[in-house]
Amino acid sequence: MHEFLVRWVTEIAPWIEAIGVVVVLWGALEGLLMLINRLRLSFGNREGRPSLGQVRLAIGEKIALGLDFFLAGDIILTIVVPSWEGLAILGSIVVIRTVIAYFLNRDLKELRE
Repeated sequence: MHEFLVRWVTEIAPWIEAIGVVVVLWGALEGLLMLINRLRLSFGNREGRPSLGQVRLAIGEKIALGLDFFLAGDIILTIVVPSWEGLAILGSIVVIRTVIAYFLNRDLKELRE
């Protein structure tokens, strides 16, 4: 049973992390489209163009969500197949995710004010 679980998790965890990659790419694409829209509206001097803060928030939210998927995949893999390298990667992702979440929440608060 344990061998089946290890084999299943080692095949599933990369797919969970791949979802994280897709989410981060989604954020990058959304940010790029918002920047293009901002540039387009700048030439027409029209209202309603997204601020750079809004662009940063759109990208930052997706990065934070993507990191959650990376974290989930690493947690699952580390629980079933523990290694020092896996624990180091897991700890790094947790630290990065925490720092990004802190600054993202700070930016959200500034935008509301």
